[in-house]
Amino acid sequence: MTGKAGRSRRPAIGPHVAALALLLTGAAAWADPLVFAAASTGRAMDAVIAAYGAGVTTSYAASGTLARQIEQGAPADMFLSANPKWMAHLVGAGLIPKADVTPILSNRLVLIAPAGTGPVAPDDLAARLDGERFVMADPVSAPVGRYGQSAMEEMGLWATVAPALAPTRNTVATVAAVASGEAALGLVYASDAMDVEGVEVVFDIPKAAQPEILYLIAPTGQGDDAEGAAAFLAFLQSPAAAAIFADHGFSVPDAE
Repeated sequence: MTGKAGRSRRPAIGPHVAALALLLTGAAAWADPLVFAAASTGRAMDAVIAAYGAGVTTSYAASGTLARQIEQGAPADMFLSANPKWMAHLVGAGLIPKADVTPILSNRLVLIAPAGTGPVAPDDLAARLDGERFVMADPVSAPVGRYGQSAMEEMGLWATVAPALAPTRNTVATVAAVASGEAALGLVYASDAMDVEGVEVVFDIPKAAQPEILYLIAPTGQGDDAEGAAAFLAFLQSPAAAAIFADHGFSVPDAE
């Protein structure tokens, strides 16, 4: 497996969290389901798992990488995809029933700049990028890049930013380039810019200009702990988890 894998610790938990875990999970409260999740959800998922209180093993990587591993028989109990295409791929391959797929999170696009820059209006982009770089995950290979290009085209700004575009591998690289000053502006998910040193959000791309950004989740039936996966999925859909995801820049589709 090529994704970044790790096993969550089981910290001491308070009585309220313990009671909630037992209510949701019953006898499977201390099981260890294996969750394959899009890398962009890593910080938020780690925080949710800490609040959950029970053992969950995670493997974070690009959605396409994880989907291909599942297709090759990887023993994942659950798949959380940032790209609906890859969930549809597994459904089409007969590995995940379509009825089991649930929209779990949504996100939005923002422009970021080095900390201290201040707000940037669309009309200021050309001047801001004069002789500078605009970074964004490659639209050819990354969902956020495709979403970003679509949004900039919708606002009539793609012709302004495209000449300055320096594609990156992912949003982590985009944020790093902006934080270091190698790029004047970058486009990322709002969750990627939340509480990150060295960058600030300088423009919220209007919702009307953005494609619908959904993260989908489904059990895979290929792991060893289907009951534990079902229990953890129940917690992921709880108000407690929704609050944690919100703290990390995500939103819950049903709440919009």
